[in-house]
Amino acid sequence: MRDDIAGLGGTLGSAFIERLLTVQPAGSGGWPFALARFQLASYVPELFPQHGIAFPENIRNSVARRQAEFLAGRVCAKGILENYGHARHAIGIGSHRQPVWPSGLIGSITHSAHYAAALACPASALMGVGIDIETIVQEAGRAAMIDLVVSPEEVDYLRRCGAGLDFDCLLTLVFSAKESFFKAAFAQVQAFFDFDALKLLQIDPQRRLMRFRCQQDLSSQLVVGREVVAGFGFIDSGSVFTVVLLDHAPGTVNIDSYFKARVGV
Repeated sequence: MRDDIAGLGGTLGSAFIERLLTVQPAGSGGWPFALARFQLASYVPELFPQHGIAFPENIRNSVARRQAEFLAGRVCAKGILENYGHARHAIGIGSHRQPVWPSGLIGSITHSAHYAAALACPASALMGVGIDIETIVQEAGRAAMIDLVVSPEEVDYLRRCGAGLDFDCLLTLVFSAKESFFKAAFAQVQAFFDFDALKLLQIDPQRRLMRFRCQQDLSSQLVVGREVVAGFGFIDSGSVFTVVLLDHAPGTVNIDSYFKARVGV
């Protein structure tokens, strides 16, 4: 991503959203990306109407943290829609809890304990887009993530590859990339699938790219052997960010130029 970061909406007006940034990624055709840092301690339900965000019943009945994360993600998405002339569109929730974008757009929303982000582009440009933010796993959650996310072969690669990053960071990056892939692929697959549908091949720390291979036929275009590239970066010392762009014809999206610089907040 380029460093031309500009404030979005300047007067969003509460301590809840500490900072909201938009980035025009290099090589992206101008697809806007929004990243917010938010404060759970400053969240109150009244922020939904203040930000012009619909407050769905299932979110209203959830815990405060879930409400805050949902709101922060939708604030980012609202900023994206304003770039496309859809300022009044309310992003719905699909049958599998996926965000429902306006006709002609595809996109992705993500959030963690402190950050939220959104990215969208014309549906004609890509087959799918997925983004994900994760807090780097700690020792207490390492074993569960290993059991859920990676194969023994992938674990062995992560322990050997070094890449200037510690094992927990690498493990979290792989988890995040597979989450991004799931989001990007969902429009095609329309079903849940396991983490072993994607196999890690390589991590390139200099270019901040990861290469994967499909291990299952997930759709007519996402077939066994198709390679998938995920870009990654670091928001802070404890948070990683990944993006997967699925092109209609494999190999036509230059993700290297799209996503390789740090995002600073």
